[in-house]
Amino acid sequence: MEELLKALWLRSLELNVDHVERGALCGLSSGYLSMYRLGLLFPWTLDGVTDLVPVHGRIKAIGWRLEMLSRDADVPVSERVEHAADLLGSYVMGTDSELVARGLEVAWELLHGRGEERMTLPCRTSGMCRLLSHCHYFTGDGACLELAGGLVMEVVGRSGSLDGWELLEWKEALRLYSDVSDGERGPKVERERLEEELRRLAVRAKRVEDGLVDSMKRGKGADDAVAFSRVFSAVARRVLDDCVEAEGKKI
Repeated sequence: MEELLKALWLRSLELNVDHVERGALCGLSSGYLSMYRLGLLFPWTLDGVTDLVPVHGRIKAIGWRLEMLSRDADVPVSERVEHAADLLGSYVMGTDSELVARGLEVAWELLHGRGEERMTLPCRTSGMCRLLSHCHYFTGDGACLELAGGLVMEVVGRSGSLDGWELLEWKEALRLYSDVSDGERGPKVERERLEEELRRLAVRAKRVEDGLVDSMKRGKGADDAVAFSRVFSAVARRVLDDCVEAEGKKI
């Protein structure tokens, strides 16, 4: 899997992140973030391919484009929410604080609509769950965590119907929520239920990821930037998760 990730990284460099279709940005951003963490924690996995400078450069380049798209009223609101969540997730070092500030500004615009005092949810998607979780992480806003928790409980109740890319997206959203809510007050039974659901989703997610990889190996979607970005994201996260599990670390 590590050799496949190296090949996908080299292939990703052929994509111009300033012009690639917006549907590919989420997968690319996720893939590069996993690669950056791999470079920090397990540098041997990227040996002979790259250092962290170009990876970070790609993350920042995508971040600036994500901001523009998240502010674009012509982009569907569910996509704007996802782009804003990806923008906030692009923080990897102190120099990225400006991206976070801009991301939070966009988030409040989306969550408060036309000046409403209370937060409203323009959509109930995995992207919204991630956006709320990121907002809580960076600001400590308890209302964001409460709203995210409501979305989490909704999807846990219908998780059996999740499949394909939607399953992978919700798995990451639930994992992010679990991370940012760790240590927060809440019913113990809900925490246990969430952790059990994450374990079940992880098993199913591996099957989805294997299917994406097999399709790419057969050449299906090789020239499709969106399909490629999803495989890149899934493989990078799989390599990172495998290394974390092998080393017994938590990130």
